[in-house]
Amino acid sequence: MPAYKSQQTLKREKAEAAAEEEQPFQDRPVKILVMDDDEMICDVVSQMLEKTGFFVETAPDGEDAVKMYKQSMDAGASFDVVIMDLTIPGGIGGKEAVKELLAIDPKAIAIVSSGYADDPVMADYAEYGFKAIIAKPYTLGNLRKVLNQVLK
Repeated sequence: MPAYKSQQTLKREKAEAAAEEEQPFQDRPVKILVMDDDEMICDVVSQMLEKTGFFVETAPDGEDAVKMYKQSMDAGASFDVVIMDLTIPGGIGGKEAVKELLAIDPKAIAIVSSGYADDPVMADYAEYGFKAIIAKPYTLGNLRKVLNQVLK
């Protein structure tokens, strides 16, 4: 007699799998640094992530992000992930800042974020030192999926 699963069982298994996929792969709160020159983006991303249990700090440009990362590392409370805007008008963007970040901590996990999908960094992000990309505008679901990938 072939085994089959009821619709209710299939729905429950699907919901459980989705819930597992949503969970960060850490036993402690994940600490994220968001670098973006747009204050509204920093606020929205912070709120989205904090509601789901992440600890978030923000930086307006690459220079501040690198300083914050180093201070956090020196204090023994390193960031788990840095999300870096690729382009910062009049400041240091992600492409330049990730080099400095990796010089300080070769194990740093950086995600490049941009609305410019045709930028070479977005196409070959790993060549520039990034572990993943997320194209703007993004949803909480997309962001969590990328975070879960890099935190595995």
